[in-house]
Amino acid sequence: MFIIILFTFSNYTFYSQTVTKKELRGVWVTTAFNIDWPSSSTLNSDEQKAEFINLIEAHHKNGINAIFLQVRPAAEVFYESAYEPWSHWLTGLQGMAPDPYYDPLKFMIDECHKRNIEFHAWINPFRAVSNIDRVKVVPDHITNQSLNGL
Repeated sequence: MFIIILFTFSNYTFYSQTVTKKELRGVWVTTAFNIDWPSSSTLNSDEQKAEFINLIEAHHKNGINAIFLQVRPAAEVFYESAYEPWSHWLTGLQGMAPDPYYDPLKFMIDECHKRNIEFHAWINPFRAVSNIDRVKVVPDHITNQSLNGL
């Protein structure tokens, strides 16, 4: 009986010491108005990639293990979509894909995962356009859609 009790408690102690808590140490990365990334809508694809890598390397060195990145700051996106145009904050012109073409969302996810950083896509479902006087929206943008049928 003593051996059974001893084995039970030693087993319990062993398992309780190996359980580790996971901390979420995240950072918000804003794309709207070129606040965090990309720093300018005039950067080419290679410059955007290099800037993103520098950004996550700095956060990684500071112990960040999760990135919350704004991939839809308005009704325009940082990934290819059949429903919404490319963001003007990415390329300078709404609806224009990166040149040379790459998928920024896939690139960012891959680079984060290489560093064991979680990637969380952050969207703004409410803003249609940041400044209707300044942003030239594409013809099929949601702000140009008819309300017929509602």
